[in-house]
Amino acid sequence: MACKVLFTTSRGIEDIVVQELKSLGIEAKPRLFGLDGWVWGFVDEPLELARICYQARTIYRGLLVLAEGDVRRTQEGLQDIYELVKTVDWTEWMPPGATFCVRSTRNGRHQYQSPDIERTSGQAVIDRIMEQTGHRQKVRLAHPDVTVRVDVTGEKCVVGIDFVGEDAMHKRAYRVYDHPAAINAVLAAAMVWASGWQPEKQFVDPMCGGGTIAIEAALIARKVPAGFFRKENFAFRSLPHFEGLNFDDLMLEWDTQADWRIKTKIFGSDISPKHIAGAQLNAERALVSDTTEWRVLDAADLPKIFPKGSVHCLVSNPPFGVRSGSVAKAREAHRLLVQVADEVLDESGRLVVITHHPEWLEMLVPVVDFIIERRYEVMHGDLPAAILVIRRKSNSNRSAEVHES
Repeated sequence: MACKVLFTTSRGIEDIVVQELKSLGIEAKPRLFGLDGWVWGFVDEPLELARICYQARTIYRGLLVLAEGDVRRTQEGLQDIYELVKTVDWTEWMPPGATFCVRSTRNGRHQYQSPDIERTSGQAVIDRIMEQTGHRQKVRLAHPDVTVRVDVTGEKCVVGIDFVGEDAMHKRAYRVYDHPAAINAVLAAAMVWASGWQPEKQFVDPMCGGGTIAIEAALIARKVPAGFFRKENFAFRSLPHFEGLNFDDLMLEWDTQADWRIKTKIFGSDISPKHIAGAQLNAERALVSDTTEWRVLDAADLPKIFPKGSVHCLVSNPPFGVRSGSVAKAREAHRLLVQVADEVLDESGRLVVITHHPEWLEMLVPVVDFIIERRYEVMHGDLPAAILVIRRKSNSNRSAEVHES
C-alpha cells in the first residue's frame, strides 16, 4: 500500500525539490495544504522514504505521514493535537521495548509553543498504547528508537515518523570550515538545480566564501547522496520497523548511483586567502578537490581567467551588507556580478544570485540586456532573501559597463 510522505525544505524552493525528487523516482507536489516549505508525495514502502532521505540534497527532513488535520490556534488547539495524535495505532511502530520522543516545529501565531505540542503529543502516544496494550511506552529524549514529529503550521498539523533525525539534512558533514555568512547547503543545492547547469560546461562562483555552492555543484554532478558523509546519523536506522535490515549494505547499494569518475569544470574564487583555504579543506573532505579549482581572486579580474562566452553558469552568494561589511560594498559586489556575467557568460548562460537586495539586481540587469527569468523568495538564515535566475534577453554580443545607480 502506498505511503504518504512529507518533505520539509526551505520556504520558496518547493518546485526545485519536486524536480529533484522526480530525478530520484518520486512524484511529488509542492506546498501541502498550500503551505510553504512542505512538499508531499507517495512511496510504495517506508524503505523507499529512507532511500530518498539519504539521497536528496534539497530537503531538510522526510516524514512518513500517519495523521493530518486541522488544529485551533488557541489554547484549545492542544486538545485538537492530542486527539489527532491519539488516532494513530502506534503499536505498529513501537513494540513494548522501544523508546520514543516527540519533536515539533511550529510556524505561525498560536497560544502554545513547540514544547507544549511535544508534551501533549507524547502523552497522547503513551495513552493510546496504554489503552491498547496496558504497557507504558518509555520516553528517551536522546537517541530514541522512534522520533515522532508533530509539526504545526497555521491551522494545519501533520503527525509522522521522522526518518532523518536530530540533525536536519542541511548540516553537511563535509563542512569543516564555515564562512561567517555561509549559505545553507540546501539553498546552495537549490541554486545549482535552478541554474540548469550541466557538468560538461563551465561553472563559476566568483565570491565563493567557504565553497559550499561549488562543492554542492560537484556532488550533484557526481550524483553523490547527501547522506554519504553521515551514514550513521539517520533516525531510520533505529526504527524497530526495519529490524533485521543491514543499512550499511543498503547504503552501499544506494551509493551506486554516484559516479566519482565524472570530471567537472567548476571554479571557485574569493578575495580572501582565508576563505579559499577553508573552501579547499571543505572540497577535500567532500572528495571533490580533484574536480574543482580554487583561487584567490578579485571578482573583477574574472574576465582575465575566462574569455568572453566561456562560462555557462555563474552562481554566487554575494555580501548582503547586513551582518558584516557595508551596504555600499555589498551593492558594489552586486554590480560587479552583473558586469562580470555580461563579460563571461555564453549566450544561453545563467547568473544565479541569492540576495537580500533583489531591487539592486532589478535595476542592474536591464542595463546589460539581461532579464530575471525566475525568482524564488527564500530565507537566508533569519533574513528574507530571493534567489534570482538571470539570463540574456537577446543574443546580442554587446558588452556594457554597469554603472552604480
